[in-house]
Amino acid sequence: MPDAANPRAARSRSAILQAAIELCAEHGFAAVTMEAIATRAAVGKPTVYRWWRSKSAVLLDALLEIWAAPVVPMTDSGEQDVVADLRRWLYGFVDTFNDPTLRPVIVGVLGAAQLDPELKAAIRERVHAPLRAGNQTCLVAAQRAGLLPAIDPELLEDSLVAPLWYRLLVSDEPVDRDYADAVLAAVLH
Repeated sequence: MPDAANPRAARSRSAILQAAIELCAEHGFAAVTMEAIATRAAVGKPTVYRWWRSKSAVLLDALLEIWAAPVVPMTDSGEQDVVADLRRWLYGFVDTFNDPTLRPVIVGVLGAAQLDPELKAAIRERVHAPLRAGNQTCLVAAQRAGLLPAIDPELLEDSLVAPLWYRLLVSDEPVDRDYADAVLAAVLH
């Protein structure tokens, strides 16, 4: 990875991540190559390969910075309205899944992970596990306060987001806020 203290390296890294996202949005995941990323970012191909082993790894880092960190963690508004907090959380997924720039990146990276054990492990370790831990803290606190049903918190989290992911990755049915509201109501009642 580039040295964060080196401004030139930081600019190159940012340009590479942005180029990968743009190319994927414009041409689809399958058409993106490391060479195209380097060309778009105006860096040498060895620079890209020095920091990432594949286009999937580049795009995973881009997703972590652009999408996962601000959207995927649950947040506690402190208002004692956990349903509103969960709704905002689900709407973050809905909005992202409908974003024409991020949708092909998410679908492409997750598809590639099914054939790449190293990428799958990176997603689990860098995305799923840390975010799951934070989300579980929020859910358990709400359960202890009597604001959510006392069921396994992992099952609760999965029950809320899995239908959205299923529509994105399998059925290709619309993922919208009305559907998120219906999922939330079904899970909580």
